[in-house]
Amino acid sequence: MKIISHRFVVLLLLGILIFTAIWASSKSFTYEATNSISPQQNAKCRVVQHVQGETCIPLNPKRIVTLDFNSFAALLALDTKPIATWITTEIEDNFPYFQGKAEGVEILHSSSGQINVEKLVLLNPDLIIVISHPGFAGIYKYAAQIAPTVVLPWVETRGNWKQHIQDTARILNKTATGIQLINYYHQRVNQLKLAIGNNQQKNSISFAYVAAGQLVITRQKSFAGEILNDIGILNPIFAESGDYDLPLSEELLPKINSDILFIAPLRKDDYSVIKKLQEKPLWSKLKAVQQNQVYIVDFSVWRGLNMLAAYAMLDDLDKYIVNIT
Repeated sequence: MKIISHRFVVLLLLGILIFTAIWASSKSFTYEATNSISPQQNAKCRVVQHVQGETCIPLNPKRIVTLDFNSFAALLALDTKPIATWITTEIEDNFPYFQGKAEGVEILHSSSGQINVEKLVLLNPDLIIVISHPGFAGIYKYAAQIAPTVVLPWVETRGNWKQHIQDTARILNKTATGIQLINYYHQRVNQLKLAIGNNQQKNSISFAYVAAGQLVITRQKSFAGEILNDIGILNPIFAESGDYDLPLSEELLPKINSDILFIAPLRKDDYSVIKKLQEKPLWSKLKAVQQNQVYIVDFSVWRGLNMLAAYAMLDDLDKYIVNIT
């Protein structure tokens, strides 16, 4: 009888162990399956692909922080205001096309000019957006520990601002709005084409900016150059030396044989550089100078690399070109 009781107890314990093991493995499997298929359902988030892989972001993020200027500008163009951004200067004072759009956005920088990580933590963001620029390479590992972080392609697209607005729109689930912004840009470009094409005079245009005390001509691979080329009015000067920005010596000034020349000073001190150039005898040989069609424009607009800057540049072209043609 004792033997039977002992066997019964052993079998009972063994049964309990087996049941426990099966139950535990079942719970483990259920937990893993839930984690793999239900971020959207349980955590109310959706998986998005980006440069660093994939991240599950909130369906309707309310506390977005951008860690670069380009993404900040893209959000504003998409009518989405982040709670904070990293930028090295005052927003509305230096970027007129942000007027009325960036009010209340907190600036994330310390006395060293770097992103203030401690402040970023205190903001309690629910989404962080940054571009894949080498200058931000070290911040991702910190940002990803604070909130879902998305790294949008920038180096990979060679700073393609049109692609960037679409990539940002996808992350914000505003693809249709992104398409509308691109379509409106092309509509404005076509309107300028028609306005200029109706004039008998063919306008060729160049844009140059002042940097490090020197005049730099921009060409097709620049922001302004691309827009001028889209319209069909970019003067392809110095084409033999490439499509990117080209610093010019004073001796090369007369080779700017454009009908119209736009110039942008990078800093306030650069106005003196422009003034000195205007006093040079070679300056008077420029075709645009002889035709009294040299215009000073805003550097932040003509070098903007974002959709709002593109609209502002098209406004300038409407103002200066359409009115004079």
